[in-house]
Amino acid sequence: MKISFLISVLLFKLSLFAQYAPQANTEGTTAIYKDSSIIISWATDYENYIVGTEVDETWQTPEKALGQALGTSTDIVCLGRGGQITFTFDTLIVNGDGADFVCFENALSPTFLELGWVEVSMDGLNFERFPNHSLTASSVGAFGDVEPTKINGYCSKYQQAYGTPFDLDSVSLDTIRYIKFVDIVGDGNALDSDGNIIYDPYATTGSAGLDIDAIGVIHAAPLQEGIIEISAQDFRIYPNPASTFVQIESSITNIQGFEIYNAIGNLVKQMKVQNSIFMVSVADYAEGLYFLKIKTDKQSFIKKLVIKH
Repeated sequence: MKISFLISVLLFKLSLFAQYAPQANTEGTTAIYKDSSIIISWATDYENYIVGTEVDETWQTPEKALGQALGTSTDIVCLGRGGQITFTFDTLIVNGDGADFVCFENALSPTFLELGWVEVSMDGLNFERFPNHSLTASSVGAFGDVEPTKINGYCSKYQQAYGTPFDLDSVSLDTIRYIKFVDIVGDGNALDSDGNIIYDPYATTGSAGLDIDAIGVIHAAPLQEGIIEISAQDFRIYPNPASTFVQIESSITNIQGFEIYNAIGNLVKQMKVQNSIFMVSVADYAEGLYFLKIKTDKQSFIKKLVIKH
């Protein structure tokens, strides 16, 4: 029993020295600049803006978080202490290689970081929270500092103009339509995914809590009414990744045709089929991420396809 306790104490102490990615413009950072060419679109609408406490009306402006990140202190929506908001998009956000979307806050410095949880959903009802880690050892005053190397998985890890990337590999969803932000009150009551206390600047007033500048999309698929993601039991693509051809097998009835879209949502192939098993040549396609949409008489289904030559 004593040995187990000592090991637990040692592991906890070692965890306090763990390092996550450093601040922007530093070797090893994961920060993405607001003008990066990998960002192909931005949030287009919002819902369920629930304003927290200690936020003046002048900062209750969710429209300012739509569109491209400006990297300023004022073109934001403030959630207030414990507030939340959900953003929607003109595309699906899908799980590609590496980061799939990026979140921008308005931190004035590399260490004045007001933290918030990030949650994602396909249906807007059931959300999954990204794993998050906080190793800040003690409470942080209203104008105190949070070291970026001690936090991971929060939407506000980096200063304004630099976004925090998120990879859908970290959750169980490959396709999402909604991103929710929830402000973390850093008074010592909130816990991270490992049960550690989350500290951030507290108690701020007037514009307390998380400030959202924008949300950029990196990997997208076309958003159309009636599209749903289907399971491996309903639909099989192989080989995937593919180099010369893919064979498609489906248990879905009433198939009318299919479409293939590239990673930025452009239609690259359209074909009518009526069989549950068919083959498609992809030898002339550029390497990268694609999306195969199967159409029936009532609805459409979408699945990821990777091409590597």
